[in-house]
Amino acid sequence: MPESLNLLISEVTLSSNPCKKLLEFDGIATNRLVMREQTGKVLLTCKNVRALKDKIKSIGTSITIIKNLDEYQYLICKYVPNLSDQNIFKFKFQKIRLLIFLFLKKFANILLESESKAHGLLNELNKTGNGILLEISELIQIFRENSVVETLNIDTSKSIESQINLKSDHFVTFNYTEKEINKILFSIYGFSYLDKKVENGGDYYYDDDNHNSNYAN
Repeated sequence: MPESLNLLISEVTLSSNPCKKLLEFDGIATNRLVMREQTGKVLLTCKNVRALKDKIKSIGTSITIIKNLDEYQYLICKYVPNLSDQNIFKFKFQKIRLLIFLFLKKFANILLESESKAHGLLNELNKTGNGILLEISELIQIFRENSVVETLNIDTSKSIESQINLKSDHFVTFNYTEKEINKILFSIYGFSYLDKKVENGGDYYYDDDNHNSNYAN
């Protein structure tokens, strides 16, 4: 598994930085687009969005998706600290946050391609972005409307991954799988692998003694 993925997940899940928007300029209300990483480092700067839209038609949709994703990541960032490390929604929200950062990074990389190639790549990325937005809106609606979600912890007598997985594996767009992401999150939040616990070859259980043993703030 790439070290960069481990690093990104650690930055997203363990950061002590206050919640903040990733868009300094959104390319909608202004003609500038400035995106920052979780660390505050500038990820992308575009001084003339209108000119770029004339060259790459699909970028307008991309920017709208990014604007909405940024609003959601800011909201979710405020939810996460109040959830226990065994909470089902904590895992789902952290994966959503990670997907948003991956989306922004891929968007920035696509703009380095030729204009004709970028248009097609952005069209495909936008499909994933819309899927992520739909999943986020449904998750947040359930979270807001259900008074018990903040105490809805993982049932370790059942398959853990079936409880925390998103409806779709959006990670494949970024050349990962949700199973890979789960494995890293399990390590961060103190779940250890137990061979032969279930018929499919193994499952995870909560190991309080090893909680965050491999990761630190």
